Amino acid sequence: MTAQPKFITDASLTGLAKWLRLLGYDTVVYSGKAGRPMMRQAQEQNRIVLTRRRDMLERQFSGDIFLLPAAGAGPQLGFVIRKLSLKIDYNNMYRICMICNSRLSPATRGEVHDQVPLFVYENYDRYNRCDRCGKIYWPGTHVRNALQFLKDNDINVAVQDQMP
Repeated sequence: MTAQPKFITDASLTGLAKWLRLLGYDTVVYSGKAGRPMMRQAQEQNRIVLTRRRDMLERQFSGDIFLLPAAGAGPQLGFVIRKLSLKIDYNNMYRICMICNSRLSPATRGEVHDQVPLFVYENYDRYNRCDRCGKIYWPGTHVRNALQFLKDNDINVAVQDQMP
């Protein structure tokens, strides 16, 4: 396994995929029915398969595949982190677009002036933008809420003083 694993999930794990992206992991959601084509894509892109479909384990596949519990995104995320011994670093959080899985780039206040609510523009100085879909991100209350969610699910984060 590489130092920074990449994942592919079936469509039933969209919530988990968003949390993995939030933590800085390249995670694709396979939109079709989980099966051989999904496994081929995983193989071609060197991705770990995350699924809830038990029959996927019976298929011939030389890569890594993990059957996840049916519980919600929190327990599923904890399962993946423990199973792969992932170390969650705050500096890697909020670096990937939650919508399209592309890398985010810094944006200036001036660049986002007409793309964020006035309150956000007046109260935040740092922004990130997805070059692919154009979504704008800023360190609002969702950062605190995400850290609380992780804590509630016994997921430890190495937190730095600097916000992403």
